[in-house]
Amino acid sequence: MSKRRCPDLRGFTLIETLVSLAILAMALMALLQLRQRDISLSALANHMTEATLLANARMASANLSSRVSEGNVSGYHWKEELLETPFEGVKALHVTVAWQEGRSPETVEMTTYLFE
Repeated sequence: MSKRRCPDLRGFTLIETLVSLAILAMALMALLQLRQRDISLSALANHMTEATLLANARMASANLSSRVSEGNVSGYHWKEELLETPFEGVKALHVTVAWQEGRSPETVEMTTYLFE
């Protein structure tokens, strides 16, 4: 008697299963890295929004009697500078808000012009 293979048996070999699992693991790692990047960009956008609102508030309540003033609020450092312009009767109010984002410093700067 001779051995005959049964043609109806179908399935995956061990090597095919391992290769497909390796591909799936690489795809999941890429998705996790994208998610981490998304979280860090969301935090940066939140800090930029807060810094912009702080700069806007500092402009609205600027101390126009001094040339330079600065302070700290909730992890943000702000600095106001009242600068002369080449035009008579026009001054520039420059506000800078800085904070630490991870290992890199970030800043938001705004300038408006004041007419006397």
